[in-house]
Amino acid sequence: MQITIKKLGGEIEISSPSLATCFEFVSLWSAETDNAQLARLCAGSIGVCIDHTAKLPKYRPVKHRASDYGHLYLDRLLEMGVTASAIYEQGVKCLSFMSQRIPTEAEVDERANFSSSPEPGT
Repeated sequence: MQITIKKLGGEIEISSPSLATCFEFVSLWSAETDNAQLARLCAGSIGVCIDHTAKLPKYRPVKHRASDYGHLYLDRLLEMGVTASAIYEQGVKCLSFMSQRIPTEAEVDERANFSSSPEPGT
C-alpha cells in the first residue's frame, strides 16, 4: 500500500510497524473525538508507517507516547508545507492499514487450532 505526500517525494510505500504499535495507534484512533488529537494520531501514524524511509524522527515506544510522537511529527510535516488535509487523509489511510494488521479473535482461534497437535491416541 502507498500514501502520497508530495513534500516527502510523492508516493511512498508504507510498511507495518509492530503489532503493539498498530494496536496502540488504532485503539487511540477509535476513541478519539478531539480534532487536535486526531491530527496528532494521523501524523504519528504516517511516521510509524514510513519509518523505514528514515525521512523524519523515528518512533520509539519506550521514549514517546503516541500523541507526543504525533505532535512532533505533525510539527515537522507542517513545517515542510504538508497541508492539514493531506495529513488527515494520508494518516487515515495509515491507520486503516494498521487496523487490518491487528488479528481478529477468529484469526487467533484459527491459529491456535492449527498449531495445536492432537494428543496421541485420539
